[in-house]
Amino acid sequence: MGTTILAVRYKGGVVVGADTRTSVSGYVSNRYAAKLTFVLDREVDEFITYANSPNKPEASTCVICRSGSAADTQHLASVIRTELVSRQLLYKIRGTVTHVASLLRNILANESLSASLICAGYDSELGRGVIYTITPGGTVFEEKVWAAGGSGSTYILGHLDSCHPKDLLGEKSSGSQILNSEEEALDLVSNALSLAMDRDGSSGGFIRMYVINKDGKRFVSKFVDKSNKETSRDDDSSNVSLRHFAPASRKSSLSTTMSSN
Repeated sequence: MGTTILAVRYKGGVVVGADTRTSVSGYVSNRYAAKLTFVLDREVDEFITYANSPNKPEASTCVICRSGSAADTQHLASVIRTELVSRQLLYKIRGTVTHVASLLRNILANESLSASLICAGYDSELGRGVIYTITPGGTVFEEKVWAAGGSGSTYILGHLDSCHPKDLLGEKSSGSQILNSEEEALDLVSNALSLAMDRDGSSGGFIRMYVINKDGKRFVSKFVDKSNKETSRDDDSSNVSLRHFAPASRKSSLSTTMSSN
């Protein structure tokens, strides 16, 4: 599953994004794949645990940004979601982003799976947005500012460093490097993913993004109209048309010259 996934932290939470192309070698098997899988959903989890309770504590929202084998990463997300729901029903334990990262590490460390993941969201225990990267071997790193993964990420690392460098001066300066607003994070994610999709043959389709904060999640999409080089962005409050999301490649006129001997 060639892909580009990206998570950027801002002061109110996290913005995550991914392309929608799934490929098998050079063949595009799916143009509308969903690579952002929520394993903690504030609205759903509140209903499961506190359906009849007037006092509902603050809940975490967590998404797994998936790259690697589509089958392996779908299996991982399903196992994690089942485990978290079971804990809520049996023990009334609310999961957090840190819990999800720890569960992913345990599974990847003991199973041979092709998966390179970004685990991101709003952690109610920490009271802020959190981003973790998990390697195929199970190593977990917390990223203070942004994290990128997938085959297309190599094309945009320099761009991300120039636009929004990671902590270069130590932990004391990391807070000042976090973006202030949601719009800044959305622009950074959408522009970086657009650049990756232009260069990486395994990334394409359109851009799915989610804004995650203490209120839950909000879906945002972006497509590029190549005829006039303008970009459009729609959120979940409007009627979104799929007509322009993944435009078919234009057929080029091919002239052939035949010579007779």
